[in-house]
Amino acid sequence: MLAALLFLVTRLTVAVQNPRDNFCRRYAHQTTVIDDKLYIDGGYVNFDSFAQDHLSVPNRWLGFHDLNNLTTGGEDPGWPQLNISLNKDSNIVPTVAGGILWGDAVNKKFVVYGGESTQGLAQNYHLFSYDILYDSWADLGPPTTSSPPNISSYGAGASISQLGQGYYYGGWISNISMRGWTQPPTMSSNMYRYDYEANKLSATTSPDGLGRAEGAMSWIPAGDNGLLVYLGGIVDLGNGTKSPQPMDKILIYDPQTDAWFSQTASGVIPQNRARFCMDAAWAPDRSSYNIYIWGGLSVSPPIVNVTAFNDVYLLTLPTFQWTKIFPSHQGNATYDYGHYSASCNMVKSLSQMIVIGGSYPDSDRCDLAKDIWAQHNIWTGGVNNTGQPPQDTYWALYNPNVSSNVVPVDVYKLVGGDKNGGATLLTPENGYDSGGNTGTGLAALLQRKPNFPNRTPTRSIPCTQSCQPTSSTASASTNSPSPSHLSTGAIVGIAIAGAVVLGLVLSGWWLISKRVRQRRQLRRQSQMATTPTYPSPHPSQGPWPAGSGSYFQYAAQQSPPSELAAEQRNMVSELDHERKDNGKLLSELDNERKDNGMAGHGIARSPTKSPVISM
Repeated sequence: MLAALLFLVTRLTVAVQNPRDNFCRRYAHQTTVIDDKLYIDGGYVNFDSFAQDHLSVPNRWLGFHDLNNLTTGGEDPGWPQLNISLNKDSNIVPTVAGGILWGDAVNKKFVVYGGESTQGLAQNYHLFSYDILYDSWADLGPPTTSSPPNISSYGAGASISQLGQGYYYGGWISNISMRGWTQPPTMSSNMYRYDYEANKLSATTSPDGLGRAEGAMSWIPAGDNGLLVYLGGIVDLGNGTKSPQPMDKILIYDPQTDAWFSQTASGVIPQNRARFCMDAAWAPDRSSYNIYIWGGLSVSPPIVNVTAFNDVYLLTLPTFQWTKIFPSHQGNATYDYGHYSASCNMVKSLSQMIVIGGSYPDSDRCDLAKDIWAQHNIWTGGVNNTGQPPQDTYWALYNPNVSSNVVPVDVYKLVGGDKNGGATLLTPENGYDSGGNTGTGLAALLQRKPNFPNRTPTRSIPCTQSCQPTSSTASASTNSPSPSHLSTGAIVGIAIAGAVVLGLVLSGWWLISKRVRQRRQLRRQSQMATTPTYPSPHPSQGPWPAGSGSYFQYAAQQSPPSELAAEQRNMVSELDHERKDNGKLLSELDNERKDNGMAGHGIARSPTKSPVISM
């Protein structure tokens, strides 16, 4: 019996994978940084069996990287530890990809907004807030806009804890981002502002009424109340034509006046791209604001010879100059195995930007940093915060013992000054596109440096950082009755009963999986005879062929992004078939169990869940 129990426990351990112990790569997640913890939610995870099963699994765990607690031993020590024990019931709290976490560092909370549902849409859309101090979730109810908002995924968002505000612009509206949507996926032109303290969502002005998606947005402390900078992605020109948002056309939003500005950038312009990640740092004296971007999917035109990028560019304001900082400083060179849908977060007083994850469209290999959960680190001022490192190196090991940032040589050689700021060039090379240099419009806003009053918590904050819970057990009531003590016989009895139940569950799971695979294979063989193939616009970059079809066919998919082109086209229909098959298979399984005299109903409680994505 003991041997059988150990065998069953081993089987269960293998079957239940998680993004900490079975990591290969992750993408399309949402992140925020509060009190030196980088929270990571949703998106998709590829486990260490990915090379064989090619499954992208919805990430139903809420976790965080502890920026002060580093890994030890192993081949790659010295990186923030990953904790995945935080409380999240994915049957209540939505699990989404391509959304945002609006972080409130003052009240120690964050709110999940937008994104495509990876485990089914709720009947009515609600906002959910996570309380860091008590490891608990709160249902905030439906958004408060005068008319229901168009919920979208892969838009651009910004979280401004200093102001108690969050923003979300554009994105794809589809039937997996909002219930009741019956049209094809459509790019949104909507901009929403969320007020943390009032729990109020409101619509703001769009820059031009055009739909945009898959770009990025960052906040900088300039103007009267801060400015939002939007760039990249794709745009719907209004006639059904989807085009790249040029990387030299920068959109700037002023929350104070609800006004948008456009400015042309110069310098080494990045190639058109979408689903890249970015964040902003600034000089200590705020004489320059520096926006770092990494990676992303290639968007044509023009046609380029890569599917995705592995490079870093920097846009410095107010001169609106692009400079390339990796690899090389000129040209369009990029490293192999480009990524997209990663996250970028400034940490440790803007001294470093941690890049996490990203999916490789041309390879089934795991992330090169899979042992540290796909973390990579860019020093915003150059390695070790020197401002001018050897060979202008930016990628290097993370260091938690840093409390300030500096300007990199690639910026101050363009705008003047030194690593501490003091920029002397303060206007674009060819002037501003509107408002000129007369002290009006965008020119005037970028000359001002607001002083923000300190926000105070709207609730009691009884805990310091040292007493914050790090697992769901920390939120248990102190008035809970103490556990009763069981006898040895009772423990053995429970263990034996558990082993029997576990055996039934695992046997059922194995039978279901086997039959689903058989039926899926037959269905794919049938589809191969009728599904057209599309030439790839990109040559292969790695051991896999590039994705079939154009980028825009991929972007408009209503299924979770998949690494195999055929699976991209067929995922939704397959999952629908599999859900129907599962109901039949579970019924058949019950009949088989009855025939064998061991009928069980434990796994027949959720006939609509697919074993492909519910791990």
